[in-house]
Amino acid sequence: MFDGLKIILETPENQELLKPAFSINFGQLKIMAEKQKKQVPKGKGKTRKPAAGSNLSKPNWIYVLPVLAITFILFIPALGNGFTNWDDVLYVTNNALLKDLSGEGLKAIFSTPVVSNYHPLTILSLALNYQMAELNPMSYHLTSILLHVINTGLVFWFIWWLSSGNKWVSLAVALLFGIHPMHVESVAWISERKDLLYTLFYVASMIVYVKYVRLGKIKHLAIATVLGGISLLCKPAAIVLPLSLIAIDYYLKRDWSWKWVIEKIPLFVLAVVFAFATLSIQSERAVASVDLHSITDRILFAGFGLSWYLIKVLIPYPLSSLHPFPSEITPIYFIATALSVAGIIYLALKVRNRNILFGFGFYIINLILVLQLISIGNAVVAERYAYVPYIGIFFMMGMELYGLMDGKWNKLKKPILGLVAVWMLVLSFLTWNRVSVWKDSQTLWADVLEHYPESTRAWTNKGLNLYDQKLWPEVIEHLSKALAVDPNYADALEWRSRAYLENKEEPKALQDAQKFYSLYPQKEAGLFLLARAQDATKDFSAAESSYTALIQKYPDKPEYLNNRGVLYFNKLKQYNKAKDDFNQAIRLSPQNGSYYLNLSRCYYMMSNNEEAKRYALKAIELGESIDPSYGNLIGI
Repeated sequence: MFDGLKIILETPENQELLKPAFSINFGQLKIMAEKQKKQVPKGKGKTRKPAAGSNLSKPNWIYVLPVLAITFILFIPALGNGFTNWDDVLYVTNNALLKDLSGEGLKAIFSTPVVSNYHPLTILSLALNYQMAELNPMSYHLTSILLHVINTGLVFWFIWWLSSGNKWVSLAVALLFGIHPMHVESVAWISERKDLLYTLFYVASMIVYVKYVRLGKIKHLAIATVLGGISLLCKPAAIVLPLSLIAIDYYLKRDWSWKWVIEKIPLFVLAVVFAFATLSIQSERAVASVDLHSITDRILFAGFGLSWYLIKVLIPYPLSSLHPFPSEITPIYFIATALSVAGIIYLALKVRNRNILFGFGFYIINLILVLQLISIGNAVVAERYAYVPYIGIFFMMGMELYGLMDGKWNKLKKPILGLVAVWMLVLSFLTWNRVSVWKDSQTLWADVLEHYPESTRAWTNKGLNLYDQKLWPEVIEHLSKALAVDPNYADALEWRSRAYLENKEEPKALQDAQKFYSLYPQKEAGLFLLARAQDATKDFSAAESSYTALIQKYPDKPEYLNNRGVLYFNKLKQYNKAKDDFNQAIRLSPQNGSYYLNLSRCYYMMSNNEEAKRYALKAIELGESIDPSYGNLIGI
């Protein structure tokens, strides 16, 4: 996919089209900015200026230190958490990219998508953790907590600049951002490092952009653009950054001109490139088929999502790490929530309140990609998706409440502040408890099943967590519960077949393997499992045919050649064919000692002790252990 993208970008005519976008004349923008500084804005187009007596270039960090301390304390339980089997295996524990930070290793990190996403800086950050602590989960969790604390400080700084130095609103928004239970998933889940990193550079970009609007220095626009590009390298969700900057233009009352768009052309171009790349990658795994849900369903999902996230701002309970798509798409609450969101948008436009329009607009802009208008993943909503969008809602709430208490609600200031304090204490309590849900895979999926007892993903992952412990009856039990909900669920079929093989229940393994292969013939594991199950049930001819088909389809996979060779050697006693397969496996993987040992045994059965000894010694050299009795037979 990336080679194709490179060819597209390197085509001369396309370079000519893209050249104006990347060669924006910052000199002209500087002249425009200087003119803007010299003008004295009047009327409703006037850019918002700092509050009297405030110094926006030096926000008083002493105010936010208690907020940062509270945030850190609430997430301390995460330091005792481990990895989970929800993507942590793919991102960390089995990710070979983390082990090599040489030139070749860095090249691989920046050219290899991981879990259907291109986010090289996120993978690089995980690789740095691995270099420092290998697979000690505390290192990863501590890094995530510190990143969240830094993001909380940046949110304070951003709101400080946006609100003209209003310390109370800045503190309130930062505190809510730091302690809200909806943000636990982004912090406590190691695989969500991408959320934390992209937010860091995203918010930093917005801070510098507000400086650009207020101070008119072109260097701030350039820095904001660079920070936006870095954010994209952490997570493609940053493609909406230029829209967030336009929302800031509106809030700060910049006089409308095409300059709003022109100065953001580099970010728009980067957004298009990353959007194209992401859709190309995710079309293979994460993006649901367009036939799966109708346009009407998707609109209902979007309306439900918008209202669900709003409700969870005030009442973040109950929460779950997985919120599956509903089995019924059109229950009344989906329609009601979609209509209620339409009503909220209408009222916001009707009121024409700048705080509300900006806050709600920022919220929608940063949620639009995950509202399931394009169905991604297997969840209708997800708590991690609220990490950035909630900044807009918190700001809207803070500004409006501050304005009311400073005005007609002044006499109710104390009781209102008391209620807010109680609410924040409840949020803190929920966050503290929520962090422990991510302790390990069993606690994580048990929590999901408490809320969604028919979640096939939860039952499957709960079973797979026991797979490495070889608790085969329990593994089979959990996977069977997943299949009771959905008899065709691919992962549950595949891994129950494997578990049956390990538990010596070969006929059941074959039954699952046959069904899995018939339903998902495109999956590599289907034909492999079928061959293994046929071998285990002594249908050697069928197993040979399946392995042969597998080798024809994947000729560069030495393990399949070795497996067929073992079948020829052990079951069919066809040593010449076995020898050919082992030799071909060695050509493909010359450092695998077990292949040499298999070849050695083959030569022994063909009465060629000299070759048997030679290949056995090579196997020992590569770290393979040899049974002493076999060593005596061949003279070792």
